[in-house]
Amino acid sequence: MNVSMRQRVRITTDKRADAECISDALIDYGGNVEKEGKRWAVQLSAPSAPELTAVLAALKHCLDENAIASVRVTIDGQAYAMEGTET
Repeated sequence: MNVSMRQRVRITTDKRADAECISDALIDYGGNVEKEGKRWAVQLSAPSAPELTAVLAALKHCLDENAIASVRVTIDGQAYAMEGTET
């Protein structure tokens, strides 16, 4: 039996512009922007375990390059904070 481990990934931020920037950076993973209460979310199609590493690296690069202070990353219901590099 071949089982593919895929995780649901959701990235939330306070600004629509940041969410759109993140979505553009993660376009290869099917990121689409959605309004979530007062926040904005980028929902990704479920990446496989090896792809998740690339998703997180691309997200970190996006935060650093675009001066995005921080985002909340939820993977399979577990929430984490990711911070960009201060400029």
